[in-house]
Amino acid sequence: MDKDGLIKVSIPVVGEEEIEAVAEVLRSGYYVQGRNVKKFEEGWAEYIGVEHAVATNSGTSALHIALAAADIGPGDEVIVPPLTFFATIEAVLHQNAIPVFADIDPETFTLDPKDVEDKITDKTRAIIPVHLFGLPAEMDEIMRIARRNDLVVIEDCAQAHGAEYKGKRVGSIGDVGCWSFYATKNITTGEGGMITTNNSEIAEKARIIRSHGMTSRDDHVVLGYNYRMNEIQAAIGVVQLRKIEELNNIRIRNSLYLIDSLRDIGWMKPQKIPDYVRHVFFWAPFLVEEEKLGMDTKELVKQLREKGVEVRHRYREPLYKQTMLVHKAAYPRGCPFTCPYYGKEIEYSKVYLPNAEKVAGKLIGLPNHPKLTEAELAKIVKVFRSLIANP
Repeated sequence: MDKDGLIKVSIPVVGEEEIEAVAEVLRSGYYVQGRNVKKFEEGWAEYIGVEHAVATNSGTSALHIALAAADIGPGDEVIVPPLTFFATIEAVLHQNAIPVFADIDPETFTLDPKDVEDKITDKTRAIIPVHLFGLPAEMDEIMRIARRNDLVVIEDCAQAHGAEYKGKRVGSIGDVGCWSFYATKNITTGEGGMITTNNSEIAEKARIIRSHGMTSRDDHVVLGYNYRMNEIQAAIGVVQLRKIEELNNIRIRNSLYLIDSLRDIGWMKPQKIPDYVRHVFFWAPFLVEEEKLGMDTKELVKQLREKGVEVRHRYREPLYKQTMLVHKAAYPRGCPFTCPYYGKEIEYSKVYLPNAEKVAGKLIGLPNHPKLTEAELAKIVKVFRSLIANP
């Protein structure tokens, strides 16, 4: 709770160990791509259950590098979900590839494999399933579709640190996994990201691409970027990794308490959780059924804040409605949409995905962070239940 009595939806959880780790880096005088980065990479690879982890300076750069390392480029189509943060689509465009939207499951809010299959063309090269709010996408069917069609699967795990699908950690199921360690994530390095893979060739290319395309100080062999993680970020990450299961377990406990306590409220519906996954609850997500509530979600969010509870309210419209896509305002002269390698036309203004349209703007995430007290959790429940009498 902040000084004004507002229960915050998210608070970074760091302590003296992280502060001391940063101080040690500052005292060392070695700030870039050193032993802490290597230690964080090795620890993350072991935690996820993969052979390789490549640290980056953000989750967005992790996605961009993953696409580049998988040779996705001009003229290629990449199937993406319409409800996620724009970085997922941004990374595709930065590779001069074309995002193609597939619909979501109306109860889990993750990619619908059947619609993914329907969107495959002779230009499709990759699928990016997003493990939304900490819930794994339906990976068995996505992988079957990908293997039948010779497609690369890049898991967007930015909200799913430690999530599991049928006993396997996300980020170890597809060809590549991409992570964000932004301030609000289940663990944080402030900014920062990671790529995970069992493919040695992709891992090696990713390491080269993240550092100016260099194989040595004076040898640039591919087009690269300055996407390195620094030692300060990595030092925080090493400490946070030791805490991840403790922090996740508290998030899970808090979220399940809220779901159980609010389950009988007729105008809000929790995300469906299959019994073969481990949900790690980046959000404690609920779908607001506005007709039953008698107000729109934006007004609900306003009223909750006035009563002392902050909630997340993102993904207010499907991403294919974003101005940048509708007006094709990417690179100069229309690229990648006018790329001669593409040879097709795409009009995002004509895209309509019924499940995404029904869900967009009606999702809220309740506070579930590890610093919440029992009294704060009880207040959240009380505030939501108080709205029943005045819908």
